[in-house]
Amino acid sequence: MMFKSTSDSSKGWGIVKKVRQMAILTLLGCFSFAQLSFAASGVSTTTINVVTLAKTPTNLTLDKTAATDTSLPLRWDANGNPSNTGYTLEVSEDQTNWTVVQDNSIDDMEETVSGLAGNKMYYFRVSSFNQDSPPKTNGEYLTGQFLTKPAKPPAPTGSVDGQTITVNWENEPGTTTKLFDSNDQQLTISDGDTSKTLADLTPDTAYEFYIVHANATGDSVPSDKVKLWTDAKVPANLRVTDSTESSLTIAIDANGNPSTTQYKYRITIIDGTAVDESDWTTDLTYNFSSLSPGRYKVYAKARNNPQNPNAKETAEIELVTGTVPATPTVETVPTEDSITVTLTPNSDPTNVEFRIVLQDENGQEVATTDWAQAGTGWAASELKHTFTSLQPNKKYKVLGEARYAE
Repeated sequence: MMFKSTSDSSKGWGIVKKVRQMAILTLLGCFSFAQLSFAASGVSTTTINVVTLAKTPTNLTLDKTAATDTSLPLRWDANGNPSNTGYTLEVSEDQTNWTVVQDNSIDDMEETVSGLAGNKMYYFRVSSFNQDSPPKTNGEYLTGQFLTKPAKPPAPTGSVDGQTITVNWENEPGTTTKLFDSNDQQLTISDGDTSKTLADLTPDTAYEFYIVHANATGDSVPSDKVKLWTDAKVPANLRVTDSTESSLTIAIDANGNPSTTQYKYRITIIDGTAVDESDWTTDLTYNFSSLSPGRYKVYAKARNNPQNPNAKETAEIELVTGTVPATPTVETVPTEDSITVTLTPNSDPTNVEFRIVLQDENGQEVATTDWAQAGTGWAASELKHTFTSLQPNKKYKVLGEARYAE
């Protein structure tokens, strides 16, 4: 019983102890809240300037039209960078060693790189720099590679054979050769060709040719031109167009020669003794005058244009002909119904043909002989012929004619 009582007393003391501990904790909590509270104060600030990096430019391109064998005009786009962005352009022949050709140039997106070699590949890279001090780059490059145009080629050469021209030239490795004529018309050639033959050209005419070398970028500057002259052709169809007892008019065909081609004419007697010779002339006809009646040889030839460095004359063409022979003397012996006519030559009768024509008083032909040389036909024994079956006591006309046989 007493153990129980003692037990109850101890239990009551334990309750009192817990109440005290809670009160103490509550009090301590009040004191802690009071220490963490504070009032706002002024702000201290640190400020630094920061510049964003510029973007890598885009679209590096070459102006092929303006490019040459020694220069490459390049441009690129800003890719959204503002106008205070700087750009650096570098060039290399091997993509290892780089040379700056434009150094941090502000808002400059064009540059012509010069001092280059013809038909050669060059490598380029472009970097951008911001407005910071010092300017900073993002470490990336816009890159490209471009080929210069070929250098101006040497002028072609050539040779001439009559009316055929052969043009020769030198090719440049890595390029394509183009051949042009004086009218800037491109002539057809195959890759690798070093010559071109053109046949059946106009005689006695100058032709000019030049070449260009081309690659992927474009054509080179044209070479100097070579001028080549075709030869004049031998004239054709030498003929007599008019003749008298003392003159011969001759004519030729040009045979394809132009109107500027010059000709020379000469005349000799049959044994080759010179009689007369013309100056060089562009005329296709010529008159030899003050001749004696007789047979002659006439000649014609052409020569190359005086501007042609190849001074050359053609072969001569020849024609055996003659003036109009001297008028023969006519003698007649009439009867009641016939007239006998005898002709007497008044110049050398060699190669001369004669004819006798009988006409009425009104000039109407009544009868005629054939053309015959002395010793042939009706003139076998002599130049005499008798016209028969004529009307009595009627007027007639007798013509004695002579001409040189062809």
